Amino acid sequence: MVVEVDDGVPLVDRLDDEFDMVVRMPVPPRTDDLTAAIGRVRPRMLLLKHPLENLDVPTVALCRQLGVEILVLARPSYGLLQPSGLRRFGGLPWIRLRPGSRRHTSMDLQRCFDLGFLALGAALVLPVILGISLIVACTGPPFYRQQRVGAGGRLFHVVKFRTMRIDAERDTGPVLARPGDDRVTRVGGYLRRWRLDELPQLWNVLRGDMSLVGPRPERPEFIAGFRGMPHYDLRHLIRPGLTGIAQLTGGYAATVEDKLRCDLLYLNCRSLRMDLTLLALTLLELLRGFPRG
Repeated sequence: MVVEVDDGVPLVDRLDDEFDMVVRMPVPPRTDDLTAAIGRVRPRMLLLKHPLENLDVPTVALCRQLGVEILVLARPSYGLLQPSGLRRFGGLPWIRLRPGSRRHTSMDLQRCFDLGFLALGAALVLPVILGISLIVACTGPPFYRQQRVGAGGRLFHVVKFRTMRIDAERDTGPVLARPGDDRVTRVGGYLRRWRLDELPQLWNVLRGDMSLVGPRPERPEFIAGFRGMPHYDLRHLIRPGLTGIAQLTGGYAATVEDKLRCDLLYLNCRSLRMDLTLLALTLLELLRGFPRG
């Protein structure tokens, strides 16, 4: 028994040949109507053809309570990362969302992976950090600390190499970075191009404020304006990351909506395999100089 929520896109599927399709609903369904249908028929699966970011919290909670498996139609960007939950039904690719009961186990495993990676890479990374510190120190303090929002909405101070002039926000206040930002110093431009300004955040990973992979941590001043977006706070269920899907696919030019879409994908499909894939892609982009900015 399967419930399908269709977004009206003319996708030909053969789901009726494989499943007993008990309900088909158009998008956007009212949350009450969808949860009522799930509670009434108690299907084995819920298939969603609309984007992942439109999946609401009450529906997820009810499905987990009743043991209903949730699958979202895979977009091209999802398939590129080869999430471990990818399935094919009715001639279409679907991503199986991870059950909430595995969240803590997954986070513990990720923490062990982070610490192991830091231990193995310390001998290579520390000399690079020291060298960059000496170069940046020629024009002022090499590091700067900035408040960010982490898991559970907890505030922490991220550590980065200083890439902008010392008085960068004196006249404007907090402003999002943008491509071609005139506040960036000459050395800072090179550091940002190859993301070397992010290296000191390994200290935050060691402290447990961040993970190697996860959503990009944002400043509380900006998040106050983002909370009107549906499900934005879901990205704070896990630790923010040094790299991630949004950082790799969008760069500094990515919109808030694009970042949220990537963060929700990672939140629901994260695995050790995906983390390794994202880290490998990050190393590749480091060699290319992050052409997306």
